[in-house]
Amino acid sequence: MQRSNVVLKGGGLDESPHCYKRLTEVLAAHSNTIRLLHTLTPVGVAMAGANEFDPYKD
Repeated sequence: MQRSNVVLKGGGLDESPHCYKRLTEVLAAHSNTIRLLHTLTPVGVAMAGANEFDPYKD
C-alpha cells in the first residue's frame, strides 16, 4: 500500500483497492450481457472507524 501511496485511516486492510478485481476485467467478462454507457472513477473512500457509529453499516 505504501508503494501505491494508499493511505488507510479508520478501516481494515480488506478495504484496500488492491483487494478488488479490476473493473475493466469484470466488465469485459459481462460484455455479452451489458451495454456500457459510462464508467465512474472513485477518487476516495470514507469509512467510519471501528469505534464510531455507522448508520449505513449492514
